[in-house]
Amino acid sequence: MVSRASLVLLAIATELSELAKTSLPKLRKGEQVQREWFENATLYRETTLDGQKIITQFNFLHRKTLVEEGNANV
Repeated sequence: MVSRASLVLLAIATELSELAKTSLPKLRKGEQVQREWFENATLYRETTLDGQKIITQFNFLHRKTLVEEGNANV
């Protein structure tokens, strides 16, 4: 049986996840998600586009998004 506290925490986590994902920029044509992960109050999304790696971050504490486009081919 799932406790009420667990259900509340799951609802909050789901809402925060949606907030982060809607705050990230839309994927460009041909851009592919390689992985997503959460670390130190930040949601990271790694994508590739035309052989370049792109790391997008959403910081929950500051509610800001940062995009870093790499020059190295993947």
